[in-house]
Amino acid sequence: MNYINDFKKSLLSRGLSKSTVNTYLAILTKFKEYLISKYDSAEFTAVTALDIADYRRYLVDQGKKPATVNLSLDALRSFYKWATAEQIVSINPVTGVKRVPEQENAPKWLERKDLGKFMRAVQKYGSVKDLALINLLLHTGLRISEACSLMTQDVTIRERSGVLKVREGKGSKYRELPLNITIRRVLDIYIAESTSKWLFPGRKTHITTRTAERIISKYGRIADVEVTPHMLRHTFGKMLIDAGESLDRVATLMGHSDLNTTAKYTRPSIHDLEKAVEKLAWE
Repeated sequence: MNYINDFKKSLLSRGLSKSTVNTYLAILTKFKEYLISKYDSAEFTAVTALDIADYRRYLVDQGKKPATVNLSLDALRSFYKWATAEQIVSINPVTGVKRVPEQENAPKWLERKDLGKFMRAVQKYGSVKDLALINLLLHTGLRISEACSLMTQDVTIRERSGVLKVREGKGSKYRELPLNITIRRVLDIYIAESTSKWLFPGRKTHITTRTAERIISKYGRIADVEVTPHMLRHTFGKMLIDAGESLDRVATLMGHSDLNTTAKYTRPSIHDLEKAVEKLAWE
């Protein structure tokens, strides 16, 4: 029986993104290789809690970061939860195996100076399409996959307001986002020149996330600033928190189902901590 392939079908039926599914499958494949190297076979049904604990120790000894190890444990836990429900195994061997402690760092976002350098590079060298994409990510906090799959009809711009419909958010959740005056002006110009049903058209359908990532990386290199699509999303969340918005409002705008996820933006960055200790400098 091809357990990995059946598990893949289950993940896709739950509405998980292709990226998440591929990550989980890659982790299962690596675990399978580990089992073969240890036992000369990969019998998923014979795996015990000791095997999972040994694999966790193996990953740590390989120098894997705690977040990477814990992601592997999460994927295996999800697989065996499915296997238990399907009566493939009677007990989930991952239950009770502790995660590796992680340092609770703040998400990476762009500080004001780096944001300015980055946006100046986009403004100077970017096409109207690039300006629209990057400004949209920065002013709505959309996930890159959400932005890429938007259709032109998902955007409504009025004289004093605007709204964006996210039809396929994480977990297939629908939400609507208000558009501020800055992004409305950019999108108004961009959409007026567009003839595609997709907001950001690609060769066949819409632009791919890989292409969008390359666009963002290009202007990051020009500005000599580290920037990723997720950093733009984090910057949106951080700016809202710094502006005094409540966690529940930020969570709703970003499509978070758990306020603990949103609370990460209240954690100080290294730059925040540097500014704090500089206040005590004897100068």
